[in-house]
Amino acid sequence: MEFSELEGIRVKLNKEGREEFWHVIDEFGGIKNFSRTFDIPSSKMYNWKSKRSYLPIELIKQIFGNQPRFVQAYKGRGRSRAVKNPVFPIPENNELLTRIDCSVNVNQNGIPVYQASDRGLVERFANLLGLIGEVPYRIYNRKVYELRYPKYLHQILSQMNYDQDLNALVDEEGSVHDGKITLDNQEINAKEVSQLYHREKRLNLALIREDREEIANIMSEEKKKIGKALKKA
Repeated sequence: MEFSELEGIRVKLNKEGREEFWHVIDEFGGIKNFSRTFDIPSSKMYNWKSKRSYLPIELIKQIFGNQPRFVQAYKGRGRSRAVKNPVFPIPENNELLTRIDCSVNVNQNGIPVYQASDRGLVERFANLLGLIGEVPYRIYNRKVYELRYPKYLHQILSQMNYDQDLNALVDEEGSVHDGKITLDNQEINAKEVSQLYHREKRLNLALIREDREEIANIMSEEKKKIGKALKKA
């Protein structure tokens, strides 16, 4: 998604951007003239300047056009946490968007919650969010794993078009059991599935393929995780 398509968020400028922003305001005749012209309370603008606050993206576009070169973070309204060092345009990642469609629900407070029964899936989801920037999220270990991320970011991602990713679909909703891969009651050829992150499904896929190297890698990874857990105990 292009910077020009973003609406309703607030952005934080780097030092160079702040200086250039307020320089343009001064050239316009100062805060009072600018606020009258664009119907923005001057008190609000003085507050933004003194506190180096996040600024409405619509205002940034008026000053800099659709250029995000000075943006070092963005966030939603209120006290939402920011995405830092953002990537623009925001990648329309098929795998991430498939996983969101399969396994993200919005709770009663409007917070998006990714749920998975396997730690490997949560780790993969977090890594995919990292393609967007430094995304704030929290992971909870309850009856299932939960990863919660900002509401405003979910609203952005939900607007994106994408093609379903088969690997992600099998990871989230498929079955890899008894030597077969099934999805929506249809059997899938093992050659069509390249990479899984659900640990049990990943192992079963390697067994189906008789991939000894992959099986050894999985066993080694699990051994390391057990060793770390024992050291912490």
